[in-house]
Amino acid sequence: MVEPRTTFDPGPPPQASRYFRNKGLQPAFSWADVAPEEHAVNFSVAKATQIDVLTTLQGALQTALDEGRSFGHFKRELTPELQRLGWWGKSQMRDVDGSLQEVTLGTPRRLRVIYDTNMRTARAAGQWERIQRTKAALPYLTYRLGPSEHHRPAHLAKRGITLPVDDPFWSSWYPPNGWGCKCWVRQITAAEAERLGISESPEIQTREWENPRTGEVRQVPVGIDPGWERNPGALRLQYVEQMLHDKLLDASREVQKVVLRDIATSDRLRQLAAQKLPGNAPIGIIPEEFAAHVSAPNRVVEFSDKTREHVFEEKSDRRLKDLRFMADLDEAPRVALQEFPGQASRLIFEIDAGDPSASDPHDRLALQFIIVTKPAGNFLNTFFRTAGNRWERMIKRDGVTVLRDIFG
Repeated sequence: MVEPRTTFDPGPPPQASRYFRNKGLQPAFSWADVAPEEHAVNFSVAKATQIDVLTTLQGALQTALDEGRSFGHFKRELTPELQRLGWWGKSQMRDVDGSLQEVTLGTPRRLRVIYDTNMRTARAAGQWERIQRTKAALPYLTYRLGPSEHHRPAHLAKRGITLPVDDPFWSSWYPPNGWGCKCWVRQITAAEAERLGISESPEIQTREWENPRTGEVRQVPVGIDPGWERNPGALRLQYVEQMLHDKLLDASREVQKVVLRDIATSDRLRQLAAQKLPGNAPIGIIPEEFAAHVSAPNRVVEFSDKTREHVFEEKSDRRLKDLRFMADLDEAPRVALQEFPGQASRLIFEIDAGDPSASDPHDRLALQFIIVTKPAGNFLNTFFRTAGNRWERMIKRDGVTVLRDIFG
């Protein structure tokens, strides 16, 4: 039975767009090569082992998500691009073990799976972020079936389960729960939950599943396809919370980048910038090779009250958008150290963040981030878009030492 979706908007909410945009890229030969925890932070498509192919796929999906494009529109525009890149039809490809395999690359059917999978997981993750933000007023979720003609028995059995937002059940059984799954959840008030009947939190039965690629054996809930057993939105928020509690430097570089982008584009940072919340937030990491030039206690860079004072007096939306590039300090083509007697040292990073095709001239320029390093910590002092001649003038000043310049 198809159930009406009265409160879940299937359109492209900003949380869903942000979840997908902030992902890194992870080439993979098989879907089984990428764990659920990795899918939460990286974009991956089986047999897409070239960065240009992955970038093209990710860009087309991002546009489809942002603009609410149909699968037909997505397929029509993407197919010739993939054909141009040679990622179409049957081909020979070497697996990671060196063996030559006949594989299927792009086809209309595969594009449908890629589109549906990424649209549903991004929207579900975006919805989870909204659920967490509004759970004080809407503290319950109820499981609903989607418009499939035939439902998996295990999913059918979950219809109508109504539990608190933070019940452990949703860590595994938050949909989608498999390939082609169209189940969803509705967030409701405590009064409505009482009327529907609050469920007992069910015991989650699991089965052993052996990864055919790695031989790894793990427990997967019965009724959920392997690879779909973790709530991607919860995983991403969990990573962010961990990073906000001094674990940022212990994470892998891939996780660091995604978490920093999530923080930089989050509602939390928007409220910090608007002075609606007190405190600081980590938004960058100084690469080790440059941290050695300053006497900072660690390498984490924080958004602080100084950042608010120097940057967010005007055009705050434009400036907030640029903060996501703080995750890419290790890729900065130009880095300088500024030292003055009796003052805190400054590290200046110039990021190649310009988009030549952007309609706004501001977005065509490079970005400079100026980080103040003190015994109390590292703080983003200011940041701005800049033309190349500003760098040339700056490095001629007294007290400035160039630490990296791939152009000079």
